[in-house]
Amino acid sequence: MAVVKITAPAKINLMLRVLSRRSDGYHELQSCFEILPWGDEMVFSTNVSDKATVKIIGFDSIAESDNLIHRAAQLLKPFVKKPHAVNIDVDKRIPTGAGLGGGSSNAASTLLTLNQIWHCQLDQQSLLKMALELGADVPFFVVGKSALVTGIGEQLEPMKFFSGFLLLLFPNVSIATESVFKHPDLNRNQTPLPRTLMMNRDFWINDCFQVVLQEYPDIKQLYTRLNPVIRLRLSGTGSTLFALCDNKKQALNHQKIASEYCRTKLVEI
Repeated sequence: MAVVKITAPAKINLMLRVLSRRSDGYHELQSCFEILPWGDEMVFSTNVSDKATVKIIGFDSIAESDNLIHRAAQLLKPFVKKPHAVNIDVDKRIPTGAGLGGGSSNAASTLLTLNQIWHCQLDQQSLLKMALELGADVPFFVVGKSALVTGIGEQLEPMKFFSGFLLLLFPNVSIATESVFKHPDLNRNQTPLPRTLMMNRDFWINDCFQVVLQEYPDIKQLYTRLNPVIRLRLSGTGSTLFALCDNKKQALNHQKIASEYCRTKLVEI
């Protein structure tokens, strides 16, 4: 048996502008994605076999057909050159529905890792095409670098936006992306941010924030309580609030305050 251990990283949306709604129902976006040095732990245990099979551990509440890890594996199976039976054990550290890309990151990590284990020999472009079939955020995690993200999520330009401490706040709420993008009050005609202002955090808005505050009282209560002392933002379409901190002292002070109200995580990027 061989064992491969990886971290499927989380991401943060420093900015999310919804530019338009397409005829196919998808939305044109402009977003600043930062990859985080923290995420779900995935262990791939492999045995040589005459068939390429996958058993997933850690998702008892999700039907196999709905699991992005399973779907990623299925996309790779026609290209398998050295079959192995693979057990994938996932230690979920990224909350579900948190706007941190946990499911998308799991899917991308599965594509990248099984491509190696099964000797599929697919290049990055081939994997990116598969990734987009799985979800708009999955291509970002295949590339694995902070980026300006446009289109529906498939257009990536590697770019670093913020360096410092990031405080994540986790209300006990899960938000489905689809519910936010279907909301009638969502602003779908935002102006894209010009390059000259791309690094100015005063312009890092999230068009989904007002919808989330409107529909989720627990998040609104947390935001109302803490925002006067901690400048809070929302990641993606999920429930995670976050604060940008310029130094460790400020970050630890903010974490001490916020920890009285919800789970927190401090990361340096």
